[in-house]
Amino acid sequence: MSPVDYLTPYVEVGRAILDGTGNDRVMGLIAEAVTKTLDLKGCVIKMRAYKGEHVEVLASTGLSERFLFGKSDYANDWVCASLPQSTVCFQNLSDFDIQAEKVLMAAEGIQSFAVVPMEIRHEIVAMTAIFSAVPRQFTEEELSFVETLTGEGIQSILWQRRVHSMVEKERAYLHSFQEISSAINASLNISKVLELVVTKITDLLDAKGCVVRLLDPKTQNLYVARSYGLSQEFLQKGPVEAQRSIAENMAGKVVVIEDVFTDPRLQYPAETADEGVRRLLSIPLMVRGKVIGVLRIYTGDEPRFTKREIDFANAIAQQCAFAIENARIYQRLHYEYQQLLVDFGYEGSSE
Repeated sequence: MSPVDYLTPYVEVGRAILDGTGNDRVMGLIAEAVTKTLDLKGCVIKMRAYKGEHVEVLASTGLSERFLFGKSDYANDWVCASLPQSTVCFQNLSDFDIQAEKVLMAAEGIQSFAVVPMEIRHEIVAMTAIFSAVPRQFTEEELSFVETLTGEGIQSILWQRRVHSMVEKERAYLHSFQEISSAINASLNISKVLELVVTKITDLLDAKGCVVRLLDPKTQNLYVARSYGLSQEFLQKGPVEAQRSIAENMAGKVVVIEDVFTDPRLQYPAETADEGVRRLLSIPLMVRGKVIGVLRIYTGDEPRFTKREIDFANAIAQQCAFAIENARIYQRLHYEYQQLLVDFGYEGSSE
């Protein structure tokens, strides 16, 4: 028996990826290469959808549409319906214990099969199912070939998804920044602007909630101006003192709290943890070098804040500070104008 040529499929798939061949064609090439190289009846490659948890077919060869897409009462139990946590192998279909599925495979002319999960960065994201028309035992070498060859295509898809996600996120950042800037320019209603800020930041950063607190110069406490996603019990837990609640903000520093359970800079660590918060980002609101408040973003066990997220939130925070200062200047000028009218004895409308 001549040795199996495993090298050529790797070269062909690698060349197709480098040439910018579409994902559908690359995965089809992989399915065909696996089937031909291992002398199989057919092969199907499935992957978790880009958005959602369902599993979708990327490519298949040698299998009927009825076998791949047919609906039945046992569809959810079908070995290819979900991603397996480990490799599944059956040398002989007679050893398989799901009768309805066994009948479906027999009708398809399948006598043995294996399902190989694709693990990328410690997460199973795809699988390759291989089917033989004769009983056979798949070797470790064959299963390794299936895993690594399919992995090339899956890695390429994941990279493209990552780039697409980054582009989408950047567009969302830009759109939100423009929306908030437009709101500031179009309205002196600071409550409306702050509501837009806390909701947009929470949604874009997939956070638990966001709050804008303003500094009371007399008490040196930080009071809630606007919040989103946080309970009233948490917001009303007690007076938030500027020099005890992440005091570095008062020096104009952006602060990231990675673990509310252990960081001593929080004034209310127990109450923060009870709110379901694990991490928070606190950004000072600065006007002409003076801190007028803070913008704080709260998350659960989500990944750490990235530099891009921190930069985006910081940019929004400064827009927020600009809006607050504009509103205060308008209110002060309006008050002074009314006083001027009173001083001159004008009794008409000041509107």
